[in-house]
Amino acid sequence: MASIIRIKRSSGTAKPASLNWGEMAYVTGIGQYGGTNQYKDRVFLGDDGTNVHPVAGHYYTSMMEHTPGALNGVTNSRNSDGGIVAILDSSRKIDVWNVDNLTLDANTLSSTDTDGDIIFNPNGSGEVMVPDDTKLGFGGGANGTAAADATIEYDENGTDELRFAGANVRFGTSKVTVDSQLIVGGNSSLGNIRIEDNIIASLAGQGNKIFIDPYPDGLSNEGDVIIKGNLQVDGTTTTVNSTQTTVNDPIMMVGDTTSTRTVMTAMSSGASAVVVDQVTGIAVNDTLLHSSFSASGITTVTAINTGTKTLTFQGTSVAGISTQTEITVVHATDTNTDRGLGFTYNTGIGTANSTDGFFGLDDSSIASSTAGTGNHGTHGDNSRRWTYVPDATISNSVVSGTKGFLDIKGIYYQSGNFASGGVVWFDDTGLQRSTNAPQTPVITSKQVLTAITKVTLSSLSAGITVAVGDIVKQDSTGAFGIVETAVTGGNSVNLIGVEGTFNTTNNLRREGQSGAIANLSSVPGAATNVYINKPHWTSTLDGGTFWYAAKQWSRH
Repeated sequence: MASIIRIKRSSGTAKPASLNWGEMAYVTGIGQYGGTNQYKDRVFLGDDGTNVHPVAGHYYTSMMEHTPGALNGVTNSRNSDGGIVAILDSSRKIDVWNVDNLTLDANTLSSTDTDGDIIFNPNGSGEVMVPDDTKLGFGGGANGTAAADATIEYDENGTDELRFAGANVRFGTSKVTVDSQLIVGGNSSLGNIRIEDNIIASLAGQGNKIFIDPYPDGLSNEGDVIIKGNLQVDGTTTTVNSTQTTVNDPIMMVGDTTSTRTVMTAMSSGASAVVVDQVTGIAVNDTLLHSSFSASGITTVTAINTGTKTLTFQGTSVAGISTQTEITVVHATDTNTDRGLGFTYNTGIGTANSTDGFFGLDDSSIASSTAGTGNHGTHGDNSRRWTYVPDATISNSVVSGTKGFLDIKGIYYQSGNFASGGVVWFDDTGLQRSTNAPQTPVITSKQVLTAITKVTLSSLSAGITVAVGDIVKQDSTGAFGIVETAVTGGNSVNLIGVEGTFNTTNNLRREGQSGAIANLSSVPGAATNVYINKPHWTSTLDGGTFWYAAKQWSRH
């Protein structure tokens, strides 16, 4: 019969108290780690000191009863703890691996705790490295198994750049700092600002103002904005709110005859019209310059649509013009507008006392005819004057209003309009003229420039009869003047060349050319100055009456 080898055994819950050297024992039942059954389902071995050690048993072997390399779905019902020992397959692989809250399954590393994070934390100065030309993908569906929606890659074999591809990139932090060069291509947005190619614009629906503020406190009036190169401002109004403006240019030009416009809608070859950003200031017959126009890049405006901002031009284009392209406009039409400087000032307290003024070129002035746009005429020699209007009305660059005064120390005439010792006078248009190369004095002349005072004696106490050239003198006052217009039995008389002051008390007498003196027996009810010391041309050397040093001289 076969021999039966038995070792010590027990169905209790305690391990053997002692075992001899090499002696074995077995505790039956379903064991678990800890608790009252922590020694069940184990085989024990005694050492040379009679100490008891667990060395085997189904508690341990049950953990290994599964296919090598397979852990996913394996259970251990024999072991009340449900423990499983990972056994690698021949390729030293296991199908799933769980460490704390992390699960490594196939190509997926996932966290098992609710909303658990996955943290990569290298020791010390160690780094989390992604090899060259390896894309870090984002998206790919709920399980990350689909194609990535966005990637980050260090493109070693291509551009040698860190490249973001796929979906849009948003930085949700309060600040993004770039320590070196930032290059952004395509259509980019920063806040409400859009940057595309060489255009900086506001985003649609985000207002129509762009602020450039060099001061860190924001929207203050401090700091400097420095623009290198030429500055072109397109639009209808340019406002400068500074209190002091300096310009190095010794000559400032206004009313430039050349400007540019930006093409807003792509124009094809063979077109006869172009849409621009602004048509203000452009007139029919103005010239357009661009290589796409016929006739060596030059054409003429034939019609203007202010609503659509469309310019119709002569002929057709020989090539297309893309948007954002600038074309040159040469203003070749007399717009009949003024040129100069307008200003605003207050004459008192309140907005109602705000007044506009102007000084500059009056384009209309006095023209040689009434022809032309705006009835400004054809601009003869007497037109286009420098003027000053303190209370001006400015409409469409045309100024109207009463001219102001000129306060200066003197006036110089240009060469050819004067000679040594010249004399100035005003002609019938109000133009101040001057003599040119006056001659040496002569014994007589036809006319003499003199300043005279004109007085009207009215409401006379009795009708008088006087002739032109008679002298009317008043008793007591000694005032006298020469009759300008003959009067017959009238109660009013105009006197010129008046000396002295007439009153309304004393009698009047007539001194005729023959020297006879007649008492007019009439007292004026009023003596009114019509003008005082007004210059006049007069002819007197060949006949007339003169007064000098209160002495009468007569010549017949």
